[in-house]
Amino acid sequence: MVNLNEFVTFATIVEAGSFSGGAERLGISKALATKHVADLEAALGVKLLHRTTRKLGLTAAGSKFHERCRQVIAHAEQAVREAEQFRSAPGGHIKVSAAIAFGRLHLVPMIARFLQAHPQVSIELNLTDRFADLVTSGEDVVIRTADEPRLLALVARPLAPWRWILCAAPSYLAQHGTPRVPGDLKAHNCILYCSNKDESWSFHGEQGQQSVAVRGNFKANSADGVLQATLQGLGIAAITTMAAAEEVRAGRLVRLLPQYRLPEGMMYASYLPNSTKPQCVQTFVHFLASELGDEPYWERGLALRA
Repeated sequence: MVNLNEFVTFATIVEAGSFSGGAERLGISKALATKHVADLEAALGVKLLHRTTRKLGLTAAGSKFHERCRQVIAHAEQAVREAEQFRSAPGGHIKVSAAIAFGRLHLVPMIARFLQAHPQVSIELNLTDRFADLVTSGEDVVIRTADEPRLLALVARPLAPWRWILCAAPSYLAQHGTPRVPGDLKAHNCILYCSNKDESWSFHGEQGQQSVAVRGNFKANSADGVLQATLQGLGIAAITTMAAAEEVRAGRLVRLLPQYRLPEGMMYASYLPNSTKPQCVQTFVHFLASELGDEPYWERGLALRA
């Protein structure tokens, strides 16, 4: 088996002009440097150096071998530089999974900005409201909201708080009236998610926590479906600020019961810990976090802490 440490020791000794000088450059003992050269000569079966008390010289074989050693070392140093460049300037392919509404409204524009800054990266985006299992799906990054990451083995970077507001279209309110307290929702058509199990909404206000059983004639399995139904005036819905904020600011939706808060979660970017994964995954996640900041930009002007 070739020992590249011996190659480096030999080349350094030749360039330093002595065993002691070469050992000093390498930070090893003179005895170890001498052993490296002796082992190398034994393995090759040829003498590489002429040694005298005052002078160190190359044999004919040593001169040719030193030339090849320098080439090998130069190639190794270039390989290291290329690897370091790959990690510091991210390149590679990233497979990302995210919910449909978040992807359409916010993630795709952020990806466009990321790719403009890092054109050597390519991204494959899978928009689905089903949770993607990182272990089995082949995704590199999964962006989802949760109370906490599902697997402790994941690296989960918090991106933004996930908050809900109660909304309805002006046309619905003009026909059915505006609820003033959570209990009024019992008399309204409420748009629900298919994942709702008990079909009740929880509110926190000055009177503490209260839950209200709600009902309606329309359900959807995505935030996009709930949002579009609400815009059509079908009823009242609890919608994430991520999806509803711009519609509220534009007046297409009206925020209801602003004095009450609905449950909150956190949106995470999760990926598997893997030291051999190209740096582009971590760079992408850090980019998303910097884009969103401490408070997501879509909540500006909503006065959520009223």
